[in-house]
Amino acid sequence: MPPSLQQQQDRQAQHRLAVLRHAEEVAGNVALTCRYYGISRTCFYKWLRRYQDEALRA
Repeated sequence: MPPSLQQQQDRQAQHRLAVLRHAEEVAGNVALTCRYYGISRTCFYKWLRRYQDEALRA
C-alpha cells in the first residue's frame, strides 16, 4: 500500500530539515551542502526562508 499524503509530506519535511542542519552543523558551507544533496542554492534558501517563517509564527 502506498504511503499516505501526510506520510509523504512528513518525509519531505524531514529531508529538508536534514539538509538545513547539515549546512549548519556539519559542513558549515551552503554551497558544499547543496552539492552533496544535489540541490540548488536557490532551493536551499527557499527552504531556509520557509523554516524561519514558521519558527517566527510559533
